[in-house]
Amino acid sequence: MTVLTADPQFIETCAAEGIDPEDAAVAIAAGQLVFLRSAASRTQNGYSPLLVGAGTRRKISALIGLGPKDTDRDKIVQTMSVILAARPDAVMDLTTNPEGIALRRDLKEVMGVPLGACVTYDLFTDPRKKLSRTEFLDRFEKGLAGGVDFVLAHFGINPALAEMMARSNRIMPTTSRGGGLIDRYMRIHRCDNLLLEHLDGIIDICRRLEVVADLGDIFRPGATADAGDEMKWAEIQLLAEVRKEILAAGVQVLCESGGHIPLHRIGKLIPAYKQALGGAPLWLAGPMVIDNAVSLDSVVNTIGIATAGACGGDMFASITQAEHYAMPTAGDTAEAVRNARVAITALELSRGNAAEIARQEAMSRARRKNAWKTQAEHAIFPDLANQVFLQQDLLTDGKPCTICGIYCPHVVTAKVGR
Repeated sequence: MTVLTADPQFIETCAAEGIDPEDAAVAIAAGQLVFLRSAASRTQNGYSPLLVGAGTRRKISALIGLGPKDTDRDKIVQTMSVILAARPDAVMDLTTNPEGIALRRDLKEVMGVPLGACVTYDLFTDPRKKLSRTEFLDRFEKGLAGGVDFVLAHFGINPALAEMMARSNRIMPTTSRGGGLIDRYMRIHRCDNLLLEHLDGIIDICRRLEVVADLGDIFRPGATADAGDEMKWAEIQLLAEVRKEILAAGVQVLCESGGHIPLHRIGKLIPAYKQALGGAPLWLAGPMVIDNAVSLDSVVNTIGIATAGACGGDMFASITQAEHYAMPTAGDTAEAVRNARVAITALELSRGNAAEIARQEAMSRARRKNAWKTQAEHAIFPDLANQVFLQQDLLTDGKPCTICGIYCPHVVTAKVGR
């Protein structure tokens, strides 16, 4: 705590969030807040550390990566500008082939926000090879090469939970790739989840590299009918124990959750998960509030963010319109990030963020005056606002929009005073 409160980057990040560094340090020690900045990122030019959790604004993490047969790293790097223009707070690499390690190095050259990586795919995609402790931990550490700031690994399964999954009445036993890979490895080699077996070694690596541990879940529901079932609660209990051990060893911890949860159950389940996990920061894939919005799942995710963000969710994944059927393009991901930013802005207004209240009022006053340049300045994405105003020839302040034209209520009604 003393080291953090004397750290200029930490102090600056707290100031941007409007929280006291001493209070933030206490929340980090209690496991209710995480500071995303690895040792490798300390000296990276243009790097912006991130606080996630208690007392901070909600965050959005853009999901990127290469599919199983896609090895074109340059394509991802070259299109990152499209995604970064949408202003994600962090980026998570979910590459499912060996190119992921090199891709993360490449990404650190072009982005200044925290980088996460799922090392489960680095570890378990070759299920026939039985890994020794040394091989396993070497692979784990190599997955963090290049300056990964938070590492996603699927701790939420062991042989007992795998057996429970096989006998469950769930519509979808799991939708977690990482969970499926570990389940297969455990069955082939008749062993425990190596992430749990070698947890002490993982803790040592994360502590040395100052990487935040992100406890990936396996039993987030893949169908709204499965939400809140006994499988999920059994996993929560396991993750709660893992979190305690990691936190006690001096490593910060994020917990993953989400999945398909109907709207009316979010207000009960998300706070309950958070309480069971000791108030840990939650980063959520979803919640997806309906199952059948094929090609519109970015909208479904935005609704879930707006609801879960008010109930304990701290960071959210950029679920795109291509979810459930295709690898997203950079444009898909950028759109999902922008949609999420709308929900997060609404959440900030609802929690009484003074800067957000002032910005909304400034926007409304500019709209009353048909002041187009000022409206663009206060828009969530000024470049998009300028673009559409230009398309509609709205370059002159006072000119009405094309919806009302000469009947514009801002023009035909008088207003006395300010």
